[in-house]
Amino acid sequence: MELGFKILLGIVKTFCFFSLGALALRLKIFTRAEAVHFGRFAIDILTPFLTFYSIVCHFTRQDGAAFWQLPLTGFGIVLFGMLCGLVLQFGMKKKTPRRMATFVHLAALNNYLFLPLILLDSLYGMKAVGYLFLMSVGSTVGFWTCGVFSLAGSDWKLALKNLCSSNIAAVILSIVCVLLEVPVPGAVMELCREIGQGAVPLSLALTGCMVFSTGRRLFAYRYDAVYTLLVRLVILPVLTVLVLRLLPLAKPLLQVAVLVALMPASCSSVLIVRQYGGSADLASQSIVLSTIGSMVTVPVFLYFISSWM
Repeated sequence: MELGFKILLGIVKTFCFFSLGALALRLKIFTRAEAVHFGRFAIDILTPFLTFYSIVCHFTRQDGAAFWQLPLTGFGIVLFGMLCGLVLQFGMKKKTPRRMATFVHLAALNNYLFLPLILLDSLYGMKAVGYLFLMSVGSTVGFWTCGVFSLAGSDWKLALKNLCSSNIAAVILSIVCVLLEVPVPGAVMELCREIGQGAVPLSLALTGCMVFSTGRRLFAYRYDAVYTLLVRLVILPVLTVLVLRLLPLAKPLLQVAVLVALMPASCSSVLIVRQYGGSADLASQSIVLSTIGSMVTVPVFLYFISSWM
């Protein structure tokens, strides 16, 4: 009961941010086109500061195996999801190139940071939150490689161009600082924290704006909506957890990895999909339905697999 309440609270917080974005669009504080530009601001400008702060602040080169195991696991989950998506995409009913590419993107990426961030402190303590930040290094690399490549399709030039992003630069810079033990002034870290902490709420609010702007199209193509929901919340978690069981991860690391594997669609997907030419309607469907559905699936999965973790 307590676990279900904590997950419900995390979902409620997410939808509160969604509602703020929808309200801003409804009140015409900004237009749909302007929201796209704000989305790029949140992703390309604010998020790198959060990434740098999270990595440099929480880890040192003495953290041992977790320092390389968790990033590889985070990237592996994204890569495995993309490979599964390439196969499962043929179950879609409306098979347009944009929708198929978006489906693969949604299979590759889930909400690997915000919802777990809300849940892990309550479930496993602050050290688990630190593990999540480290794992998010690999997930972030997967986001800007597998996630964007799935939308770029066969356009290698576009895919390579998207790899040269500010987020990738932040990941590389932060890892170098940690491994070489480069002293970063406290004032710089505080500035990065203050700038970066606006990335998540702004991204979620803009996601709500994009979702609200789809209107009735949010419920179009119901078969594809249900199919994507089952893939994101049931099929992929089962397959991913089975693979995670085979990895030589310590229990605390495994707990974080499993929780991330159970998460719904990435809230940033609708912004990325719109930016790189995918189907924003399908992304919006997946975000809303899978986020709501995770209130049931996440507690159920954790209940049944808790015995071997």
